[in-house]
Amino acid sequence: MELAATDILVDGCTLVSVNASLWLVSLPLGKTWPVDFIWSTWPAVQCAIILVRSARASGDCIRQLCVCMLVLVWGVRLTRNFIVRGGIGHEDWRYSDMRTQFGKHFWWISLFSVFLGQSMFMFAGCLPLYAALRSNFAIGWTDAAAVVVCICAILLEAAADIHMDRFQTARQEKRTDQQVIDTGVWAWSRHPNYLGEILWWWGLWLFSMQSAPVWVVSGPSMITCLISGISIKLMEDRQLKNKPEAYRAYKRRIGSPLLLFPPKVNGWLGEKLNPAEIVD
Repeated sequence: MELAATDILVDGCTLVSVNASLWLVSLPLGKTWPVDFIWSTWPAVQCAIILVRSARASGDCIRQLCVCMLVLVWGVRLTRNFIVRGGIGHEDWRYSDMRTQFGKHFWWISLFSVFLGQSMFMFAGCLPLYAALRSNFAIGWTDAAAVVVCICAILLEAAADIHMDRFQTARQEKRTDQQVIDTGVWAWSRHPNYLGEILWWWGLWLFSMQSAPVWVVSGPSMITCLISGISIKLMEDRQLKNKPEAYRAYKRRIGSPLLLFPPKVNGWLGEKLNPAEIVD
């Protein structure tokens, strides 16, 4: 099915307006934390907009229900996690680093680099929702695969967050002297939370696979490139700066930066990709 360019343009402009409003709110606050609500809440808003706009149009009700319920569960969990971890009032370290880097110019640069930049990728990831919610194709194997992938993504992200929270609590209570987590799903990948995020957006794309134009695959592809090419590098550079020896040892124990591998395989992979430095 063809996607209505006008609808995409209107929704994109709406998202830009929301971002601009949150940016204005962030200026007197002196912190950019309001932007973090966009990532977890906009997909559900996008679903509502599409369904209201196409109320008279045909669409498979089962697929619509599956997509909306999964988007809602994913968004609620992510938003709750952000709030419980003290996200309100706290600025992400990436944005704090940018604030330091750009100094007095950060106030206007943040509109493009933080608010609009992040949302551009997220809106691209939401493009499959147009076809998924309006398609009248019969439910097929791609929809079943989409449900499985989305549920696995939600569970993986939840497990990664739970295991990380337990580790941080243990550190605060002096029950461990480890500097880097290597237990639970973090023993299978250095960034299981990022893998879950990538899987989520590919799961949404699978719902639209039967009916969406080929170019819609650019949405999850962009997010995959963002996370694997930028987010992981920024995170690992920070870890190597703050705890160089501990993180180098961790990379040797957990060789896979993204994909899940059993601990023994990860250890073998880590030694191959991150061999110990030989000191003369």
